[in-house]
Amino acid sequence: MRLRSNSIWSRAIVGVVLAWFVVVIVAYYAVYKPLGFAQINALRDLALILLGWLSAVALANLLGWAVFRKFPNLASAERMSLQIGLGFGIIATGGLALGLAGAASEWLLWPLLLLSLPISLYRLRRDLRELRRPSNRWLAIFVGLALVLIVIRALAPPTAWDSLVYHLTGPKLYQEAGRIHHDIDLAYLGFPKVGSMLFLLGLQLAGPELAQLFHATFFVMTVVLTSGLVRTAAPGRGWLAVAILVAVPSGALLAGWAYVDWIAAFAGLASYILIRAWDSEKIDRVLILASFYAALALNTKYTSVWLVMGLSLVVLLRGRSIRRWGAFLLGTAVFVAPFLLTNLMLTGNPVYPFFLDGIYWDDHRAFWFGRFGTGLSLPELFAAPWEASIWGIEGGFYEGHASYGATVGPLLLALIPLVALRLVLDRSARQGSVGDLVVVAGVAYLGWLIQLSSSNLLIQSRLLLPALPFLAALAAIGFDTVGQVGRRGASVRFVIGGVVAFILALTATRMAFDTAQEQPLQVTLGTESEEDYLVRRLGYHYQAMQEINRLVGEPKVRFLWEPRSYYCREGLLCEPDALLDRWWHDRKHYSTVEDIRRRWVADGVTHVLFYRDGAAAVRAAGFDPLDEPDWEALDRFLEQELVQIRALGNAYVLYEIRQ
Repeated sequence: MRLRSNSIWSRAIVGVVLAWFVVVIVAYYAVYKPLGFAQINALRDLALILLGWLSAVALANLLGWAVFRKFPNLASAERMSLQIGLGFGIIATGGLALGLAGAASEWLLWPLLLLSLPISLYRLRRDLRELRRPSNRWLAIFVGLALVLIVIRALAPPTAWDSLVYHLTGPKLYQEAGRIHHDIDLAYLGFPKVGSMLFLLGLQLAGPELAQLFHATFFVMTVVLTSGLVRTAAPGRGWLAVAILVAVPSGALLAGWAYVDWIAAFAGLASYILIRAWDSEKIDRVLILASFYAALALNTKYTSVWLVMGLSLVVLLRGRSIRRWGAFLLGTAVFVAPFLLTNLMLTGNPVYPFFLDGIYWDDHRAFWFGRFGTGLSLPELFAAPWEASIWGIEGGFYEGHASYGATVGPLLLALIPLVALRLVLDRSARQGSVGDLVVVAGVAYLGWLIQLSSSNLLIQSRLLLPALPFLAALAAIGFDTVGQVGRRGASVRFVIGGVVAFILALTATRMAFDTAQEQPLQVTLGTESEEDYLVRRLGYHYQAMQEINRLVGEPKVRFLWEPRSYYCREGLLCEPDALLDRWWHDRKHYSTVEDIRRRWVADGVTHVLFYRDGAAAVRAAGFDPLDEPDWEALDRFLEQELVQIRALGNAYVLYEIRQ
């Protein structure tokens, strides 16, 4: 039987069927809820982060496209990376201006981004269509897997040390105040501010996870640009250079943190690529644009100065013109000037905290911060590449070896020396791109050695990270060169290639296991609360922050031997011991522990957080200039001038100061 479609009976039956279907589905999911409130909130937050990232990247790409549409000779992927980097540089500079004017309002950001989204997304889609498939499937799979793991880590709440000390703490303070300032004794706020401005944007749009995702984005753009470094010197080895870059464990690890190293690396690499383009086309505006990226590197990290010196030397050697070299330096100085002037206004020192006195700074602090004369000896400098590669480890050190604070992996040390073969076998390479890469990497390496020799505090492999793309490119060229040494050379290269593939597989496996051990997806997807995740990852530190955050009113908490203060709540003034020198510095200025307490009370301090484990580690190391009377005075200060509120294991003690 078939009812007419417009009959009363057919309408009634359809209505009953639909109602029954709805009742069953609603009843089922009322009992068996597919997602809890925690998961729904987590997915909402994730959607906001991804929308903020997409909107910011699309806008940056649009801003950069307005400049780079006049540069058709660049490869599509390179041009797109340069566009986005330029756009982010413009956004950071604009954010600096608004922040200084006290107009760093987050209420204007989303409307501005959403209004521009139709146009910026259209441009982004057009640019993405021009990208080509990777030429090496297996290396691309390795790189893709690494990037996925980096993004997964970036989407979890921040726990990295320097992020909690200043990379995120500074932007958080700016966000709370609605302006850029240096109103707190945190010396790192005087460091270059491009990263801070982009992280501030991330905090305002969605939270610290977006700030971490911005840094990961610069890592991806650096990867894209690295592939083109060996295009002429070692055709077909671009993906190998990229894989070597990604296979540096510490480099890949911090790519998912709110650090600034990959922003500086990208900027220096972008400047180099444009210098090469200028050398082939001799268009002065390309050189000026290269100077913008050189300035972007300096505006991101002070230690990029060595990389910029190498870039300027390439300009001088390539242009053979003092005028053009001067134009590059002048352009760099002009683009750096706004950030130097900002420091001058806020601290009284354009390159705070170096060379000159400034706010919260004096000779005692300069001595403590520099510790010049404690670096490596000349024989140790010769062994530095070996020590950093073989014995360097992320977050620790091996007994009897200097702590380089990073895991570099073996490929750079194994392959870069082979570039010497290319320079011997092919003299024209000295005048080509290989020579330029050697100049930039060589100057950066020399600067790294100077820092290693200057101070024990500068014995860090990370200080060489801005030059890492150049080193990875040289490693790929070294690998390619082996095959040019006759038939046996080709056989040896085949064997080396197999070992490299095995190392990449081991690296990918280790990255996957490390990520699985951290379990970042649990908190991202809401199956673990943010509080539980942070307690699991940070332990007593986060519990101490929770204890502080429960203090009523608007107390002022001064830290001893604890430099991390990011998780202090808004309205609570936390003063981190950023340089770990607070007790030593006050002992230099005040004769008794009672005088120190009076000074602190006059400063408005109500509570003291003592990181007992941190102080014990410093005392055991014996490097800091604290003598036994200083430690005895500390014991008297804690016992006589403070009142203990709570101890968290043996790690932290929270005190109230006697008024």
